[in-house]
Amino acid sequence: MKIKSILSLSLCMAMMMSVSVRAESKMLGDVDNDGEITITDATFIQRYTVGIKTPVAVTSSVADIDGDHVVTVMDASHLQRTLVNVSDSYPISKPVVEPSTTDRYVTVEGVTFDLKKVPSEVTLTDKSITLMLIPKCEINPHDITTVVNNSHYINQIDYTDSRFKESYLIEKENGILYGYDCEVTDSEDNPLAYVYAHYRSGLYFPFQTTIQCIGEAHGSFSIELYYKGDLIRRVNVKVDVNRTPEVIEKTLNVVRSAEKACWTSSMTDREKMKAFAEYIRDHYTYDQIMCVDGAVLTAFAARDLGLESMLLYPGGEATQHCDRHIVTYNLYANTAVPGGHCACLVEYNDCTMRYDVQGELCVIKEYKP
Repeated sequence: MKIKSILSLSLCMAMMMSVSVRAESKMLGDVDNDGEITITDATFIQRYTVGIKTPVAVTSSVADIDGDHVVTVMDASHLQRTLVNVSDSYPISKPVVEPSTTDRYVTVEGVTFDLKKVPSEVTLTDKSITLMLIPKCEINPHDITTVVNNSHYINQIDYTDSRFKESYLIEKENGILYGYDCEVTDSEDNPLAYVYAHYRSGLYFPFQTTIQCIGEAHGSFSIELYYKGDLIRRVNVKVDVNRTPEVIEKTLNVVRSAEKACWTSSMTDREKMKAFAEYIRDHYTYDQIMCVDGAVLTAFAARDLGLESMLLYPGGEATQHCDRHIVTYNLYANTAVPGGHCACLVEYNDCTMRYDVQGELCVIKEYKP
């Protein structure tokens, strides 16, 4: 699976490029789309790479001069060199075809993609959305590349890394699954959303990308999908999420109720956490509290005891030992990452314990990475 430093990956949804009759032709390097390559185009790229707003959208289809799927200051340098007649090997001013934003079926490199589940515009006000792409024939998943926020993101997890080879995200039964995780932030490093994309053979929607809201967030970013280097579709994602105090208060009420019911003053911290986890198991169904919710509740309880906690996304069930990755957790801002089982790690003086808690299930064991 090809990955590059951008968020490349075998995965995701679809988009559009192709021989669409409404496709718009632009030039590589013509960022402001005025029909000329000028210093203004280079300036817009420079401003974009340092997080300064530009009057036009800077997209990798016209701004990625060196073709590495990442818009960097080097792309601006290539334009500047061309403008002063310094020889450069990149095809600046070559025609770039921007796909139509309305076609359902798009053909690229002889492959037709069904884009019914990949709109060009999405707005997230809560929860998450999954974009799903259907190629109309078998393709090599390595030929699909996804670029998130023009490669501006943090916390990339590449599941083709051998460290995650035991994860269900890589291989299950006879299918192969590829994917990545990343967190998208705005120009001031405020979190906007978490993007989880993967490929799984044998599914009706083999390429999927889930965009998960993060806390209270307001902003926008793009997701671009390519097949063999040609743009299929660009999805403009707008995030407008308001987490009300009532949402947090509802969670706290569950935590406080459980603590009051099962904690006694004679218990140690570890005994209290065990009693809390078992209370959630015994008093809720899975439909009421799933693993993600249970992990969050456990993290709140640990916080009330002054204990440090983290969320663990193992990529497997509670009885498996394949750890995917660990993230710190802002209890008042973030939501859990989509795409797999979730547990909570709680740190004690002598060890770290793993709590897999949900309605009808409670597995507690020492965590050994």
